[in-house]
Amino acid sequence: MKKIIMIAAAALMTMGASAQVYVGGSLSFSSNKPAHLENTDVDTKTSFSIIPEIGYNLDENWAVGIGLGYSHSKEGDFKKDNFSIEPYARYTFAKIGKVDLFAEGVVGYAHSKNTIELSQNTYRDEKSDTFYFGVRPGLKFNVNEKLSLISRIGWVGWTTKKPDTDNYKGSSDFEISLDASKISFGVNYTF
Repeated sequence: MKKIIMIAAAALMTMGASAQVYVGGSLSFSSNKPAHLENTDVDTKTSFSIIPEIGYNLDENWAVGIGLGYSHSKEGDFKKDNFSIEPYARYTFAKIGKVDLFAEGVVGYAHSKNTIELSQNTYRDEKSDTFYFGVRPGLKFNVNEKLSLISRIGWVGWTTKKPDTDNYKGSSDFEISLDASKISFGVNYTF
């Protein structure tokens, strides 16, 4: 019995020593006031997001992880809050010096709440649920053994969005995109 416990303890310590757990994520903030005529009042749109992630490198090419996100935006009387959970599997298909090219298979869920102020102290909330799956290409720049800069570029996938309203059908989209609206940047630190 002691041999089995010693072998199990040694195996766990070996796995822990070679563990490739990473943490990271991305942050964003923006504030935009559009061009307008003099003597007119326009609302500034302010938004921010935080998307922490944790993952595990299974080997040199495969990693699995999960991102949890929160974003908020406000423009005048309109506010939007979004919560998301996004597990993924990443496959690195090419390594060129310090740069790794990868593709991530993603399955995600997001819940959004839009709040509109109708009059002073009177609000209307519109909620919706979004499910999506697809592939995101990206690249990872390995600054050193521990620190990496991550960029995800584009999206190929399917999305369905259902408003939380009776008698209302949701939308579904298939998209192939490499435009600038689908670019994200982040940092990963490997332990």
